Formats: sequence, C-alpha cells, structure tokens
Amino acid sequence: TPQILEILKRNNVKATFFLVGALAEKNPALVKMEIANGHSIGNHTYHHVNLTKIPPQYVATEIQACGDVLKSLGVKNPHLFRPPGGDYDLNVATIANNLGYTIVLWTDDPGDYLSPGESTIKSRTLSKAKNGGIILIHDGVQQTVNVLPDIIKTLKSRGYKFVTIDDWLNNNGKP
Repeated sequence: TPQILEILKRNNVKATFFLVGALAEKNPALVKMEIANGHSIGNHTYHHVNLTKIPPQYVATEIQACGDVLKSLGVKNPHLFRPPGGDYDLNVATIANNLGYTIVLWTDDPGDYLSPGESTIKSRTLSKAKNGGIILIHDGVQQTVNVLPDIIKTLKSRGYKFVTIDDWLNNNGKP
C-alpha cells in the first residue's frame, strides 16, 4: 500500500480504496495516509467474507463493523461499499442500502490478485479501459505495483483522467 500511495502521489492520481475493517484496524497509519492524500475510502466488510453465504444479520454486522472502524480512523460518513468478490444478492443490496451505502463494483478487473504476470495485468487493464470505467487493482501484489506507473502514464496519454468514486458521483459520472 505505501508503494501504491507513492506512485499515485507522484502521478497526481486520486483513487478509492475499499478497506477490510480488520486490516484497517491493524494498519491505522495507512488509512490515515490514504485520507491525508485525498483518496476516497470505502467499506469492504470487516472480515472479507462472501456475504451471500452468511445469514442476513451477519451481513449487517460485517458492514457495520467495518464502517465503525473506518469512522474511528477518520473516514467521514463512509457510504461506498464493495462486496468481497463482487458477490451480492438482493438481500445484501437491501442491507447495504438500509445502512446508507452505495454498492460500487468495477468495469475492469485484470485479475492481479492471482499474480498472472506484469504484462498480463497491463494488457488486460489497458484493453478494457473506457470512459467512466472503474479499474479494480489490489495492494499487496508486487506485479501490480511494478506496472502501475506504466498503466497510469498510458491512460493519461490516451486522455483519461483519474478521479475518486466520490468525485465521479458528485459530478454525475463525469471526470
């Protein structure tokens, strides 16, 4: 995460980080650094569980517990939510909505969490990039860290702008 934050800072790029509550709790300095650098922070549950496989009361607990951690670390009004794996159903969507969250998924998943190789991550990302797109990448993947500067440079050269989900929503889907 520190390497990704440095790359984003060097390239004047803002991003949205969806945080797992248990990990955020263990790494409060990183969360505060993300906030200080102007990035948006979203809820990614407390334990990173498949929400469609647990009872409804636990779905709410997972989302609320992560939200509580984020608030305790300085995130004002957490309202963005990405279900782990993108797995959700009507029940999960209803619970998230009732808790004041907007579900955010992605349009571009290069599968970097599987470490498929730097060239694969780069080509998958660049081939799917489009206006209004949301690129899903993961921290903790060195291959992603290695190609991120090239991805940013290439997309900027194609005229793309990078914005947080909050900025995108506040501008009605325009960068």
